[in-house]
Amino acid sequence: MEVWYMLFPLLLHLCILAKSVTLYPITDDNLVIIDSRNSIRSIDSEIYSNLYTYAHLIDISYCISEINRIGEPFDCNLNCEKRFPNVSLVYQFYFDDSVTGYIATTHSNIFNYNETASGSKKTVIVSLRGTRSIFDTMADLKLDMIPYTNNGVKVPLCGHNCKVHRGFFDYYTRTLSLIHPYIIQELRSAEEDDEDYELLILGHSLGGSVAYLLGLYYADLGYDKMTLVTMGQPLLGNQEFVEWGDEVLGSRFEAKHNDFKRKFLRVIHKDDVVTTIPKDPNIFNHYYQFDNQIYLNSSEDDTRPMLSEVVDCLYGTNNQCIAKDFPLFAFARHNYLRIHITYFRRMGLCGLLG
Repeated sequence: MEVWYMLFPLLLHLCILAKSVTLYPITDDNLVIIDSRNSIRSIDSEIYSNLYTYAHLIDISYCISEINRIGEPFDCNLNCEKRFPNVSLVYQFYFDDSVTGYIATTHSNIFNYNETASGSKKTVIVSLRGTRSIFDTMADLKLDMIPYTNNGVKVPLCGHNCKVHRGFFDYYTRTLSLIHPYIIQELRSAEEDDEDYELLILGHSLGGSVAYLLGLYYADLGYDKMTLVTMGQPLLGNQEFVEWGDEVLGSRFEAKHNDFKRKFLRVIHKDDVVTTIPKDPNIFNHYYQFDNQIYLNSSEDDTRPMLSEVVDCLYGTNNQCIAKDFPLFAFARHNYLRIHITYFRRMGLCGLLG
């Protein structure tokens, strides 16, 4: 039976490994940190409210396993039908060699957006769950990077020096091959019906890394009405890749409700060590922190942080956020598994509690 607690030794091992490598590469460009890089910004109250909905939709993906499935039209052990009565399941998937999740659609205004001119908007939801099985864990441990290239159709090319985590990229390519036909069918049907649309891609932990790569892929196809939300997402690539991704997904813009200039929200809980790893011991391949961080400055026991405790950190090196959370041997003071599954609720318990 799949159980979260089996991952605790792995998380502890990675915490120790993380201490042996500098958190951020030191270069001439960042020896002097200006004050603005340590400032934080409050978030929109509507975005704050939607984060609870995003977390719920992510958590539903944990209801899918080798023996459990989401029922139609959208029925699960996490109050799916009552909370999301107008959501319809399109496809769900569980594979040993890729992440697990589901695709669903709705015409209901579950995120409290302004009504569109046509009065009809289709939201295509893609939700991916994180690590539970030994197969996922093996992918996490592949620390080396491989070159990353994009098609350059609607966004600039990443460049010759872009590199990403090999294991995460392998999961992405496998997942894309499985779910792309369903996603593109739903998006094209919205176009054919002259409907407005939103592509909502969600993921927790390993699922967040795959969700991020999917977001870049669909942005490159020209689907710019996209919201990408990850929670507890690990690091993914080198500086060139991260800076390009931040630019493509609008990380420099303020997060605003009902706006697609900033397409990506990377949600990080205080002291979540998973968001600071992996660490490649190769000095020429540093994993780099995104300049996109919605930081939950709350206790691991608190599943409902207050609005004032959810802030936009603007820069990955911000010393008011995750960059300050890991002094030497800090891992001994926290329950890192509990922190990693605490994102506006306890993630990953569906199907494990009876």
